[in-house]
Amino acid sequence: MQLPGGLMEDGIRRRDCAFRPISGTLELALAEAGETAANTPGAVTLALAAALEHLGGEPATPQRVARLCVADRQFLMRELERCLGQTGGWFQVACSACAAHFDFHLDYAELPVQEAGTSYPIAQVEVAGQAVAFRLPNGADQEILAALPVTEARRWLLRQLAQTPATIDALDADAISAIEAGLEAVSPGVIVQVRANCPDCGTENHVDLNPYRALSRGSDELLQEVHQIAGHYHWDEAEILALPRARRQRYLRLIDRARGMAD
Repeated sequence: MQLPGGLMEDGIRRRDCAFRPISGTLELALAEAGETAANTPGAVTLALAAALEHLGGEPATPQRVARLCVADRQFLMRELERCLGQTGGWFQVACSACAAHFDFHLDYAELPVQEAGTSYPIAQVEVAGQAVAFRLPNGADQEILAALPVTEARRWLLRQLAQTPATIDALDADAISAIEAGLEAVSPGVIVQVRANCPDCGTENHVDLNPYRALSRGSDELLQEVHQIAGHYHWDEAEILALPRARRQRYLRLIDRARGMAD
């Protein structure tokens, strides 16, 4: 699998990566990441560090995962969701014009992914008459931003991203817009919003997609499955969690059948 952006290390852009096989152990790690992390960016870092077999041929440590740009992390979380068997499905939205609720179907495989620009991960932007280099924000930046007041976040981020001296605090709105446009031009892109027409009134609605839905499943459901299998076969937790997800589900169906709860 190739990242649309990649991790820059020692001047080398590392794009190749691969997920570990999906097992109960990994599913539990993902659930606990969502339950224990202080914020969503922190949960994404923990989840990807647990799920990736390698990142650019090296171990996917939390520190390296946190240095991935935001779009790469969104891309990986959506791919992880697909590996977990959640390939999209039906979504419900309330029309912004008539308030009617309607459903629409979406397949993640059909969503395009934009490759990074040629100067990735650096954008050169003219600020106050001088060329200033800015890097793309990453997961580590997001984790800090999550704890900052909204009024301070943008200025703090620009100071973090500036790679050459610049008077960030004196920037006007036009300069900030130019910096944001420059960063957007080099950033890879993952679709996080789609358009859906209301069947009742025809209004085009813009629907936000959560790229982090792989974190939404809590541990209770999985532990209930472990409890059910352990009670029937008397295996320990580690043995059950080591099973591939598909095989665990087959055992659960066999248990239900033995109890007369399924055909």
